[in-house]
Amino acid sequence: MARLNKDIFASAFLILFSIVMYMASNSIIKLTVSKVGADFVPKLVAIGMLILSVFYLISSVKQQIKSKSEAASKIIPNKENNTEEKKKIRPLSVLLTVGLLVLYIALLPYIGFLITTTVYLFFQMYVLAAKTERRIVLFIGISIATSIFIYFIFKYVFYLMLPTGILG
Repeated sequence: MARLNKDIFASAFLILFSIVMYMASNSIIKLTVSKVGADFVPKLVAIGMLILSVFYLISSVKQQIKSKSEAASKIIPNKENNTEEKKKIRPLSVLLTVGLLVLYIALLPYIGFLITTTVYLFFQMYVLAAKTERRIVLFIGISIATSIFIYFIFKYVFYLMLPTGILG
């Protein structure tokens, strides 16, 4: 119950923070004539954070209502009836994620965005997926499609160049 209250307060704080961040990004001066100015990314992050925080708040409130109704009806779920399994975070996966990020940042200027991002996404999905849920072909497809999509968005919508590396 205390965790749910913390979730509600955390989501409310993030909502307020994202609103303040959006308003503060309005004061960023545009020094370019392009469609995308210096204020674009902070506004994008603030909007994304606001949307996710609202979903987090709704989820937390629903869980609080559910836990109150279970407590009122004196139903105590045991492990057999609990359909939601808590996934334990393995320390090895955290270390591998940090290692992958460091390697990604180090290799990005030399190998380039498309190749480095595709390889990084594949290995990140592989590390984070449970052993029974590892679908290599699906991970490869998602990695390639996501990398290409992001590259074209940056190049043709935002008019920004990403590191080309060996493809240059």
